[in-house]
Amino acid sequence: MRNIWKLGSRIGILFLVALAVFACGGGGGGRSFNQPRLVYLNGSPDAGNLTFTIDSQERTTGLVYPAASPLDEIPASGYDLAVRQDGDNPDLDAIAASLENEKEYLVSAVGLMNFGGDFFKRLRLTIFEINLTPPNGNRSRIYFVHGFVRDTGFDTPNLDLRNPGETPQYKIENVAFGSVGTTDIDSSTQTFVARVNGSDVVFATATGTFDPGGIYVALVSGQENGVGAMAPALTFIKIA
Repeated sequence: MRNIWKLGSRIGILFLVALAVFACGGGGGGRSFNQPRLVYLNGSPDAGNLTFTIDSQERTTGLVYPAASPLDEIPASGYDLAVRQDGDNPDLDAIAASLENEKEYLVSAVGLMNFGGDFFKRLRLTIFEINLTPPNGNRSRIYFVHGFVRDTGFDTPNLDLRNPGETPQYKIENVAFGSVGTTDIDSSTQTFVARVNGSDVVFATATGTFDPGGIYVALVSGQENGVGAMAPALTFIKIA
């Protein structure tokens, strides 16, 4: 009887383990929640639709400006990430990155494909760790991506994202070109400006409605005095 009881206990434990693996997507090609997750962002106003690759394998394609992709999962490892215009085109930029389990990343293409002699303003690929766990309570999270450039011959300054006026309720300060800043806000309708750090000079303004638990990219992009797709813009993009 004792041996039968032990056998039954072992079978029960194995059943629970198998059930847990199935629920997590293991063994059946389903979603593995512990794997790295990535969001790709097209923040380049003159590059057209973009394809993002990892180790030369397409992960998202046809990504328009300005927009972000659905979530992508890939096993944890070191990889070569690259971005190109759709089709059989050369890479515009590439970086190496080590992606870790239970972490999430924002992979952005920002800057100009046609940068002329202003090399600092060239299209570049960046990767930053982000947190896609919904904030607690009636809160939203914003990731401010600086992809804006000044006219040729003028240095691009660090920017702040903040409410208008001298006493903003929310602000993300001193973000460099190609970098990311973040803050949590009360879920509501909010107006933000992208302005030069330490100055009253505003390059773009936008109003967005932020859902409870929502996570957003606030992309400032375009070029000073640009028109059409090249015009300075502040765009809110929900990514989770």
